[in-house]
Amino acid sequence: MHVDIAIIIFVLLGSRDILYSFNGIEKSFIWIIWSFCLGYRTLGITSWFFLHPIEIFSLIAILRVVTTNYDKKNKIPTIHKATFFMFFLVFLSGFQNFGINSFNEFKSISIFFQLYFISQYIEFKAVTFYRMMESYLIPAIYISFFGLVEFIFPEIASAIFQYDDANLQNSINPAVSNILFNRLGFLFWGTHLAANLLSPVFPILIYLKLKNHWLTQNYFILTSAIILFLITIYLSGNRISWLILTAMLLILLTFFNNARMSRLKSYSIYIVGFFVVMVYSLPATRRYISIFESLTLNIDSSYDASSSKRLEFIEYGLDIIQDNFFGVGWGKSMWFHSDFIQIMAAAGVIPGLFFVGSILFFMVKVFRYFKHTRRYTKLLETNIEIFLALNLVIFIAISLAMNGNFALVQTGTPIFILWVISENYINYCIKNQNKNKKESI
Repeated sequence: MHVDIAIIIFVLLGSRDILYSFNGIEKSFIWIIWSFCLGYRTLGITSWFFLHPIEIFSLIAILRVVTTNYDKKNKIPTIHKATFFMFFLVFLSGFQNFGINSFNEFKSISIFFQLYFISQYIEFKAVTFYRMMESYLIPAIYISFFGLVEFIFPEIASAIFQYDDANLQNSINPAVSNILFNRLGFLFWGTHLAANLLSPVFPILIYLKLKNHWLTQNYFILTSAIILFLITIYLSGNRISWLILTAMLLILLTFFNNARMSRLKSYSIYIVGFFVVMVYSLPATRRYISIFESLTLNIDSSYDASSSKRLEFIEYGLDIIQDNFFGVGWGKSMWFHSDFIQIMAAAGVIPGLFFVGSILFFMVKVFRYFKHTRRYTKLLETNIEIFLALNLVIFIAISLAMNGNFALVQTGTPIFILWVISENYINYCIKNQNKNKKESI
């Protein structure tokens, strides 16, 4: 009961702030990010219609936009408009066979386009980008802290969050106990996919460090936070998060060359080195190596049954796509462990390709702007948001390609909102770049 009361108070405070504060539209994104703390918690409108606080804040922001005279600061890219139009047509075409699963899946994917609609009325300057990235620390710390509480003191976590802890202790087959370990289930949050939310926090911390954020100035606090996040991701056993961290480390090692960044690289290598030693000295070594075996389809099914099953799901999904060019409809297919395949199977090949194309266009946009900044060392060293945007686009692409996220609002929205924020910021930078070129002529 106390958790439900706290959520209601949280929703009321956020709604009031979005509706009545001067920059309420911008604050709506921050309240949505803070809502990532709540996990599976929703508010029931009817016996079958539930809204997550994320959705409530999104709708409240849209209500403020349509009832006030706001000037548009940005435009929704045409490819996003076309994609959503096709998604909506698929939803309407299946309305005769309307079911709650269809409604919920369409509702979950539509949050991406709601966020883009809201973003039209936010000016994504560097300070706005900074405030939104700073706010991401709150859910990251919350999920990591209570994840460790759940792992070490399951009864305490169960008492706080009021869930059944009867199945917390999962026994491991002694025959494979040397290569397996008990995974953190994030029962307080509702799904083990909570670990996916933690990957972006590492480049965000580096970005905040280079921006002289107060929390990152003390190396003891910074190191403690990083180790907290690393241990939580390790305990989750989430191999996609491990893969994303590996990609982010490569970006860090190749991005900057100035003296300040060299010190930060050394610091990061020490911290990541600690994590690697921890992984290789514990039963998770085999699990980490299996990531790269899965990518090459060299799967040991006697150990890695999870990857074998994922491959079966993906092959089944591709068969559905091949047999249903126009899709089977929202909420009509199983979970394929890949948002790209899930969307293409549900909405059809053309809408699915538009969605995949939108992330590819975003990636091209980021890398082209990065290439531009590399020509001007000073610009690259001062505009460190590009470093963060590069990491976020890798996180988004890997998450959508190799995990099933969007069907749950609490796991899909973190990817979508980081996409919307970073793409709008890159568009803002490109617009200013073109403006400066015109003025110099």
